[in-house]
Amino acid sequence: MKRRIGGCLMSLLLIATFLVPLLEVRPLAADNVYFISVNDNLCPMNDETMPFWSGGDLYVPHTVFSSYDLGITYFKTNGSQSALLYTRGKILEFDLVNGGANNKVGTYYTANALLKQGYTYFPLAFVSNYFGLKHSVINTDLVPVVRICSDSVVLSDSRFVDAASTLMAARYSSYQQSKKPPVISKPDAMQPSQEGEVKGETANAKKNVHVTLGIRAQNPETVGRMLDTLDFYGYKATFFFEPEGLGSYEDFLRRIVASGHRIGFASGSSSTALKNGNKILRHCTGTVTRMTLSNNTAELSQAGYGTYTPALSENSMGETQSVRANRMLSRLEKSKGSVRVLMCGDPVSADVLSVLCSRIHDENYSVHAVNEVDCQ
Repeated sequence: MKRRIGGCLMSLLLIATFLVPLLEVRPLAADNVYFISVNDNLCPMNDETMPFWSGGDLYVPHTVFSSYDLGITYFKTNGSQSALLYTRGKILEFDLVNGGANNKVGTYYTANALLKQGYTYFPLAFVSNYFGLKHSVINTDLVPVVRICSDSVVLSDSRFVDAASTLMAARYSSYQQSKKPPVISKPDAMQPSQEGEVKGETANAKKNVHVTLGIRAQNPETVGRMLDTLDFYGYKATFFFEPEGLGSYEDFLRRIVASGHRIGFASGSSSTALKNGNKILRHCTGTVTRMTLSNNTAELSQAGYGTYTPALSENSMGETQSVRANRMLSRLEKSKGSVRVLMCGDPVSADVLSVLCSRIHDENYSVHAVNEVDCQ
């Protein structure tokens, strides 16, 4: 008997010895860190909207419902007494003071909504079941993904994780960096305070420069390189594809949508060609677009399409990477307010984009994708 007990103890010690290094591979903080995805979109990662467990339920923030197309509307009363989630046929009213919820027609539930750092958090399983949504927690090499899907979802869980892997790595790295304490350096005693003030004013001025970025999609290899660059810096762009060639870009179309970028059409074709392109786009991503690059603005406008007209086009900036990059940077530095940019999308452009993103990041410019408002 004593030999058996001794053998068991020795086995437990050996198991513990092997487990210790395994536990050290993943930070303990990662146990409380999640990605959130809604359909085929990866949501921003920050502490304010981080899912958490309470009372055996996983809670997600109201931004999941208010910022993405799940077919559900979020509303909070002015006095913060209650919070509502509703569709055309269903409603849930959560009592933020006394707890519980009701459907406004006499049925009451014990589910609670919680307030945290200015956000309303809802119990995911209860809300999903009530409104007919699907939810899952997907393990990845980084941290788990809490995924919430409606009937309009396109990608399976595994294909979504593959498509969004680069963006997840970039956002998780950025999140980890945000958790590190800031490095405070002592000011140079010989440096005049006025110079610091001038630098501060310059930095603030740079932050007021907004770059709207459109990119012509010319070949799959270049599209992949440019997506890698944009996802690394966390910038968004709109990729304009020829509608006739969308079939060769299916994986990239899914990745673009999953990464939060936008899609448009680069074509002088008729509205019929664009309509056929949207059929392919809907099949691949569940989305459609009304944004184009075209000289045929009159016909397309009548068909409900808008045309993006850039103020700064890479076409006229030279043939080599260094010439293009320097000329574009010079124009951006002279710009005030917003500047609409269109990049060619050829292999040279992929190199130019890497240089631009690095400098734009250093200069604190903001970058966003072309949207419908930018297309007239």
